Parts: sequence; structure tokens; C-alpha cells
Amino acid sequence: MKSEITPMTEPLLELFYRALSDEEAEVQCNAAFAAGLLVEHSQKDLSPQYLHLLSAIRPLFEVPPNPSLSRWKAHDNAAGAVSRLIVRNAAAVPLDHVLPVVINALPLRHDFLENPPVFKAIFHLFGTNPQALHPYSDKLLEVFRAVLEPSGLDQINDVTRAGLIELIGALNKEAPEKVQAAGLGPFVSGA
Repeated sequence: MKSEITPMTEPLLELFYRALSDEEAEVQCNAAFAAGLLVEHSQKDLSPQYLHLLSAIRPLFEVPPNPSLSRWKAHDNAAGAVSRLIVRNAAAVPLDHVLPVVINALPLRHDFLENPPVFKAIFHLFGTNPQALHPYSDKLLEVFRAVLEPSGLDQINDVTRAGLIELIGALNKEAPEKVQAAGLGPFVSGA
């Protein structure tokens, strides 16, 4: 529905808040995904709701021992939802509190469809507020290597892969030793 969802924004948001605290992981998973899409597509500015939304999503990042697949997917969908908030209005997100949680949740483990919004947020921040990501550069390079690993699972689409390789090239100009140490040299143009 994309922007056509706008007239239903408030009732849906209330429904998603309730669903985020449901005891079923599958319901939480779907609620996180839906809340992120609502923020992404509604023409209403939901940034005044960000702190409440972030509080409701935060528990999904805590994964218990021996979690179900639905619980892992809720975790991955939480990362996607927060990433959509960042892309929509990063200034409304307390990045110093949110980034450590989201970056620690990477790489995603089961719901790779959430990788495009996650990497879109990373690309957005590198373009608009790179200093916010500098403390996490080593961890991010590990994540980049994991998702680009040719012998691993296909975790990212071609658009995300191209953006990631472009970002690695830019990072290589700033800190080639870190890029090489992370094993990302093969992804640097001319390497």
C-alpha cells in the first residue's frame, strides 16, 4: 500500500504497539516489520513516536538461550525496523543509544530480507553522519565481510552488494589497513 496507508497510521500504530508486547514471537516479529514499514511509508511524521517505538522494539534485541526461529526473526525484524526509523529521520533517533544495539545485532541471522533496510541505514549514516559510525568501524567491517562471504549464504541483494562494495572502496581510502585486515581487499576496486 505504501503511502496509501497514511489515513490508517494511528490505528495501525496502536495495534503494532500492542503486538510488540505480545507473548508470541511470531506476532512480535510481524509487528516489528509492520511498524518499520509504517514509519517508512506513511506520509505522517511519526518521529514524535520514535522514543516510544524504540522502547517497544528494544526487548526484541534480547535473544534467550535456544531461541525459536520466530524469536530470531523478531530480532532481525527489530534491526530492520530501527533502520527504517533512522533512514526516515535520523535526527529523531538517539543514535548514541540505538547504534550499539543495532550494530551488535549484526549480521542478521535468519531474516535476510531485513538486510536492505539495515544497509540502507548504514549507507545513509555514512553519507550524512559518518562520525556516528566511526566507533563501530571494526565491527561493521566484520559484518561487511560476513555478508559478502562468497561461500556463505546469499544474504544481500545486488543493489545492497553494489552499495556495500562502493562503501568499502570509500573506507579503503580512509583506512586501507583496516579494510585489508578485515579481509575485504578483494572487494576494493583495483586490488
